[in-house]
Amino acid sequence: MTPSWMTQYVLYLRPSGPLQNQLHHFWQQSRVTCGKNKAHNIFPHITLCQFFMCADNKVDALLEALQATVDQWRGRFPSPLPLELYTSFNFIGLFVEEQIAEVLKQFAADFASEAARKADVHLEPHKKQLHVTLAYHFPTSHLTSLEKLAKGIEVKLGCDWLAVLFSRDIRFANHETLRVMYPYAPQNEDELELVPGDFVFMSPLEQNNTSEGWVYGSSLATGLSGLLPENYVSRADECDTWVFHGSHSFFSCSAPSDKVSRERGLFDGLLDSRLLDNTSPGDTPTLSLICHPMQVLDRRKSL
Repeated sequence: MTPSWMTQYVLYLRPSGPLQNQLHHFWQQSRVTCGKNKAHNIFPHITLCQFFMCADNKVDALLEALQATVDQWRGRFPSPLPLELYTSFNFIGLFVEEQIAEVLKQFAADFASEAARKADVHLEPHKKQLHVTLAYHFPTSHLTSLEKLAKGIEVKLGCDWLAVLFSRDIRFANHETLRVMYPYAPQNEDELELVPGDFVFMSPLEQNNTSEGWVYGSSLATGLSGLLPENYVSRADECDTWVFHGSHSFFSCSAPSDKVSRERGLFDGLLDSRLLDNTSPGDTPTLSLICHPMQVLDRRKSL
């Protein structure tokens, strides 16, 4: 379990329904056509606040604050959200019309007030223009293809925007996320044991002294760090390791989705985060788990 001082929470609006299907298709097609860009690290969303901290014993109160705020806004939440496509040389996104964006910011402010009252949490509503990021930090040569795909999104399709709460481990916020594909038993004291299904966090700053074919990383499951063969892992998305705590519809009065219990197994919460989608763009096919790993490079020959 990650200590509360290492856990950051964030509130997003996440689309569901026909518009989500269109965005999911864009995520897949853009990845196949142009490869991964920074937007693929997180599912389609509108950011409502900055990341914030919450004590472990206040998480239930935080979820109650979100439920109470959504209840207050049920029937008042703007629908549909008017979205406009914007492109630049290294960014593509759907921006919320300014007047409606101010309404969404008021919802975020109301949640901030409720969270402070119920959970003693301080959070800052997002001050920048509200938008859904479609692509960014991509080669200029991919702009035409990505823009063509983005123009195919029917932004006026129906959408139930869900208020969703996630958390992440702050220690690995700026690390690259890797998914363990094959088991590996350490051959030396400075190596990391690998278990399929685990995730490894890798910092580019820690790779200067590694041998060819090896990387240095930290296990999500154990917290241990060490060297590992890079052909035993694959690149994952940042949000693959986030914990999903709950989602609320502004239009449905049904019970909110089950929140994650911090007493449950480590990966149970991660799997629950997929309840909002059957699959995530870029997920590694399960067949890869039965493929035989490539031969491990002998580190001694590289030294």
